[in-house]
Amino acid sequence: MVKAARLYYESNMTQAVIADRMRLSRQKVQRLLDLAKEKGVVRIVIEPLMGIHDDLEKALEERFGLREAVVVETSAYDQESTVAREVGVGAAEYLLRVLRPKDRIVISWGGALLGMVNALRRHPHRDMRGIAVIQGLGAVVDPSPDTHSTELARRLAHFFGGQAVPLPAPGVAGSRQARNAFLHDPPVARVLEEARSADLAFVGIGAPRQDSILIRESSIVSWAELEALKKKGAVGDINLRYFDHEGRVIPSDLDDRVIGLTLDDFRRIPHVVGVAGGAAKLGAIRGALEGKLIHVLITDNVTVLKLLEERAAAAPPRQKKRNR
Repeated sequence: MVKAARLYYESNMTQAVIADRMRLSRQKVQRLLDLAKEKGVVRIVIEPLMGIHDDLEKALEERFGLREAVVVETSAYDQESTVAREVGVGAAEYLLRVLRPKDRIVISWGGALLGMVNALRRHPHRDMRGIAVIQGLGAVVDPSPDTHSTELARRLAHFFGGQAVPLPAPGVAGSRQARNAFLHDPPVARVLEEARSADLAFVGIGAPRQDSILIRESSIVSWAELEALKKKGAVGDINLRYFDHEGRVIPSDLDDRVIGLTLDDFRRIPHVVGVAGGAAKLGAIRGALEGKLIHVLITDNVTVLKLLEERAAAAPPRQKKRNR
């Protein structure tokens, strides 16, 4: 099976040539190739196209005052997991381009950042031992550790041969008093202080939805809490800090229990990169842009088109000059 797969996919031989070389029937070769995909020996990954939407990138940068926009081609705008993987590829390419020796990186959590870390596996490891990857939010997800901020920080630091700096606390405490106790705990306070002085941050942009990772895989935040936030005008969150359509923080009991960087903390970090896309995140991305919560956005082409169309529709009509 493995030999047939190597000859077909790596040596570009036809099934007929492989059959003749291995003294097998063509039907047998086809079955072996099918089995190789079924067993995971062969994995076919379709990479999103990058670098073909420079016009959209420029327009987005100008409309929202971004330092940079990275736009990838999406194959399924309405499928959150697909878009997260695709924009994650773009985020990985961007990270490899901008990272400098001895940088201190804050990372939050979420599916798009998981896509970024997974995409790095296709690149050779970089030896940048001065790098520190700091967890910007306490532990959030229980059953699915892949999207856990601690795991993402660990994997990212490992790729660069750097140091992971975990935040030894839950993402959401049981009460404000418990949150305050964690914040005064020296190990927690020390990590948060280090995170506030980071050189750059990579953040996911979430949306208050019942089918979100937060509700689907976590037991620490209830849908009732998110519904209450939506009634207050919440359209999205960064690091579980919910904001409205203009990027203004929404005070709440949940916000008082989060153990992690605040939106004001992120505003003080010199370079904040938002990674998000897809239909479910449109309102959240718009709010983050309007509030100037990020300096760079990595997203998909359909999201950008919709953002630009909305901006154009909302703009006041131009008055024609009168002839004198």
